[in-house]
Amino acid sequence: MPRPFRLPMLVGAVVVLSLCVSDATQQVVGARSTNGLAYDLVGEGPLVAPIYGTNLDRRMWDAEAEWLQEHARVLRHDLRGQGESDFPTDPYSNHDDLIRLLDELGARDVTLVGLWAGAQVAIDVALAAPRLVARLLLVSPSVAGCVPAEMPAFLAELTTSLQAGDFDRASTILLASPIMTVPAEYAARVRVMVEDNTRLWTIPYSLVEQPSPLALERLEDIEAPTLVLVGENDVEAIRAQGTLLQRRMADARLVMISGGGHLLNLTSPESFREALSGFLGIPTQ
Repeated sequence: MPRPFRLPMLVGAVVVLSLCVSDATQQVVGARSTNGLAYDLVGEGPLVAPIYGTNLDRRMWDAEAEWLQEHARVLRHDLRGQGESDFPTDPYSNHDDLIRLLDELGARDVTLVGLWAGAQVAIDVALAAPRLVARLLLVSPSVAGCVPAEMPAFLAELTTSLQAGDFDRASTILLASPIMTVPAEYAARVRVMVEDNTRLWTIPYSLVEQPSPLALERLEDIEAPTLVLVGENDVEAIRAQGTLLQRRMADARLVMISGGGHLLNLTSPESFREALSGFLGIPTQ
């Protein structure tokens, strides 16, 4: 059976960390982890690892990788069943995959930055492996276990298409939704990623492992300083979850990006760059 669609899985992310490896200047492109995750590792300095969301892949962060590698180590990886990573055949979770990759690279003092569903990955890593996490930056976030009072209007039609196994139609609906609305110069990139990652819809739901209890019940346990970014023009369901994080987490600050949409690094690239650079303490230029 195809994996059912759920709003919390519509997300993407960035992870920033300090990396301890034997050769901190080694450039790695097209690498593969021991559990089949495709990744690139370039640049010098504190490690920044972008994590995208549903039906996207690590190409989402081409621009960020280009400017960040002047001041940081950039780790981009494809989630299981997306991009060039292996399709799952055994039970897995995205946060366990990331923890294994960070351990494999010898990473510590991680600042996790999650965009969209990637915020779920970041939060789950912070709960499961606090030894790795120094800070969190959560962008256009969703929270595992949270059911928003107001669901996006496109969700019903999307769910119907997925239940019918019409994955091409589902991708078309997703691309036309406000979640994927971006300036014209980025539209082709987003469309290609979504169309290339249609196989994500076919992952058996039985293979996807969720933490227990879900993150919604444990937000107060996260002590890492947290910055939450939401777009002024994002859907209400996502803006509400940003407010939830500010209210429930021990040390969280919420910033609204004027005119921003859901994919903030594409709808508001200058504001996103300024916020990320400030959070990392690196120059914006």
